[in-house]
Amino acid sequence: MVPGIIAGFAAGFLIMLIVMKILSHKQSVDFEERVSSLKNDITSLRFQQQEADASRTRFDLEIRKHRDLTIIFPDIVKQVFSARTPDELANLLSRALRKLTGCERIAIFLADIRGGKLGLVHIEGLGDILKQPLVVNVGDGHVGFVAETGLVFEKKNLQKESELTKQRLEKTAIPGFLPDIAAPMMSQGILYGVICLVDVPISAILPKERVISIAAVGAAALEGIRLLGRFESASDMDPDTGLPGSGRLKPLLNQELERVRRFDSPLAIVDLVIERGSIDDRFRAREFMSIGSNHLKVTMRNIDVGLRTGTDKITLLLPGTDQDGMENVMQRLLDDLPKLQNDAGEPLGTVRLRYLIVEAGKEETLENVIKNLENKAFISSLG
Repeated sequence: MVPGIIAGFAAGFLIMLIVMKILSHKQSVDFEERVSSLKNDITSLRFQQQEADASRTRFDLEIRKHRDLTIIFPDIVKQVFSARTPDELANLLSRALRKLTGCERIAIFLADIRGGKLGLVHIEGLGDILKQPLVVNVGDGHVGFVAETGLVFEKKNLQKESELTKQRLEKTAIPGFLPDIAAPMMSQGILYGVICLVDVPISAILPKERVISIAAVGAAALEGIRLLGRFESASDMDPDTGLPGSGRLKPLLNQELERVRRFDSPLAIVDLVIERGSIDDRFRAREFMSIGSNHLKVTMRNIDVGLRTGTDKITLLLPGTDQDGMENVMQRLLDDLPKLQNDAGEPLGTVRLRYLIVEAGKEETLENVIKNLENKAFISSLG
């Protein structure tokens, strides 16, 4: 009986050891799982701390960039407004955009005086896609869409446009050219151009807002350039005819020849001679010149330019006028001018004119144009 009791105690003790071993193993497993969980929590906290540090660093960097912008933006505006020509302005705008957005691929289109076409005036980093001269009609492609609507175009939002708009853009777009951002240069409802950025860096801060700001500054500066041009014209105004004097011919003609190249539009240049403008009676001569110029000012379009370039001569610059258009203009001038009369009933009399057509898109120097015009024969009226 004693051996059985001993055997029972031994079996119980063994069972107890096994149970304790099992419980110990379970506790060990639970402890290891707890340790592993704590390690994961610690790793997660470290990662979150790193993310927080990185976010704080980015936030600090953004604040510093914005602080720097508040310092440099007034200088940028001053530089842009210092431009005296559209070309100079476009170059300054490009420099400003590089500094503000970090973008290295920029295209700037400026509108012609009639607001119907946009000519490429400045490219940077896009020579493989865009070539000068390049003309875009308002309404065509992404650039024309921005010019027509006055809206900012963003490539990332293209899918939000209607199917009709997307089809229109794809059909008329410049081949291979899809800007990330295109913003209109508008001032007081007048279109001055469109700024386009391609491949804007991911790190750029508020690129759309900065492009909009620079576009507004550029439009205001271009408006100032145009006003300055008008003021300079007015300062050289001929007292007899109320037209700009001969000193304005070369700068204005240069400007129109540039439009011929950029906007793919022809130009007619007319020398009009009023013979009674050179008679010995200077009072009557000035009167006849005044009568002729007043008639021209009433009948000319607002984009046409008239200048007094001689005692009895008025030169006309007629943008967008081709050979057919010039034939109509010539007929009207030769028919209508001789019939004009002064208060004493004296007719204006014989007028003569010669003209030269500069074809659309053609590159001509100022000297060649003036020389070719001077070699043209005059056509006389029957007056």
